[in-house]
Amino acid sequence: MESKPSSSTPSQDGTQVQRLGHRNLTTWDAIAQSLSIGPIFSSAFVAFLIAGAAGGAAPLSTLIGAIGVLALGWLITLYARRGGGAGAIYDYLRRMSPAFGLFAAGIYFFGTLTLDSAGFLVVGLLGAQIFATYLHITLPFWIFGLVALVLIVIVNSRGIKLTTRLQLVVSAVSAIPLLILAFAIIAQGGANGNTLAVFNPASAPAVPTIVPAAGVLPGVLFAITLFIGFETSAVLGEETRDPRRSIPRAVISTVIITGIFYLLMIYAQAIGFGLNNSAQWATDPAPLDTLATKYVGAWLAVLVDIAVLFDALVVMSAFMATTSRGMFALARHELLPSPLARISERFRTPIGGIVSVSVVALLVLVIVTLATASVVTNVLTVFGIMSTIGSILIELIYVALCVFGVRLVLEEPTKWWSWLFLLVAIVTPILGIYGSVVPFPTWPQSLGIYIVIAVVALSLIWTLVNRFVFPVRLGKASEPHPWEAEELEPEAAPTSPAS
Repeated sequence: MESKPSSSTPSQDGTQVQRLGHRNLTTWDAIAQSLSIGPIFSSAFVAFLIAGAAGGAAPLSTLIGAIGVLALGWLITLYARRGGGAGAIYDYLRRMSPAFGLFAAGIYFFGTLTLDSAGFLVVGLLGAQIFATYLHITLPFWIFGLVALVLIVIVNSRGIKLTTRLQLVVSAVSAIPLLILAFAIIAQGGANGNTLAVFNPASAPAVPTIVPAAGVLPGVLFAITLFIGFETSAVLGEETRDPRRSIPRAVISTVIITGIFYLLMIYAQAIGFGLNNSAQWATDPAPLDTLATKYVGAWLAVLVDIAVLFDALVVMSAFMATTSRGMFALARHELLPSPLARISERFRTPIGGIVSVSVVALLVLVIVTLATASVVTNVLTVFGIMSTIGSILIELIYVALCVFGVRLVLEEPTKWWSWLFLLVAIVTPILGIYGSVVPFPTWPQSLGIYIVIAVVALSLIWTLVNRFVFPVRLGKASEPHPWEAEELEPEAAPTSPAS
């Protein structure tokens, strides 16, 4: 009878340390994890914000945002080449400062948990609208959110290889209707012909449409949010065959692929509505549907809606994989309750974290359902607030990575250009945060800012308690995982004729 592989590795003191998965994931699996967060979903729910600020110059704002995120991605590859585990950002920072790593983990994983929970609200709303519009069946939005949650929990529980492969396939198929739309608009020349004026700052409006400020820079602030989550492949560090090579490649590849996709989609939408009609684009509740019907036909609008729905499912799956692994990594160091470190012996997945994430998402779904009077308006309002919370928290950690990244750049003093990359990298998330708080949003959107402040304060308290009350735990967090030396064995081991 074949025995199950061990789910733990002995540490230097002989204790068993829980670890995830079989190390059989490839670079494409890592790319699938990062690539799953955003392209189609963000093209539908974020691009119009860029249009509201930058108008006809939305593609220029997107290009500048992509360059900034590419520099940030480069910085994250410096961390990834040093190794890491399921804790991702936590594992990167704890090696430099265990206390700050814990502080950052509280902020980062609360951010991913918030975005994941918020996503099920939109998935439910999209499902309800599609059924009502095309099948004339009216069902409560929470039914679709609940079904989506159950499906994603099942997929995430049955192994990360299954999860990443499904995410990659669904993302690729979902992109097809949007690519058809983009190429159709470009082939027809849009409203007034193809033009490079979209990369001219003068194409930006003088007055705002649906956002507080207008211009290329405010557009960049929103463009940066398109890419949030590009670094999530890092959570697959201990499940990837060659993490020090695959994770950096996945991070950079994701930024490049999504950057090209966003530029294509936003350019197509800009000329599709016309550079002088950006206000129509910015205020259209379903801009992709409008363009699909105008340039191709109503049938493509149906496929676009379905594609956005399925991509939303993929986004939630990727965020669940990220958050559950973060909880597992912290619980493994006794920084969270031990049940969160529980793994499935059969599939080697962080079942404790998956259950916890699903419980939070379910609670959010129940609370919003009970509290909403006007379903569409209130659900979108809650989604907007939670998106603000998650985005700002994650961008704060991007800034932290840049600050500690100075140490990594100093290790290679001959590469002078690294300082330029680092400067661009640190400016990028700061701009994103600035765009979220200046001018200060009105109520109820301002609630998101207050919650961000509360989360940062609670993370600080949590860190101080562990620092002074449970210092042994932070001591464990400063140690490398026992299996990390294995990552270097293929390169370090000499090749003999006998082998």
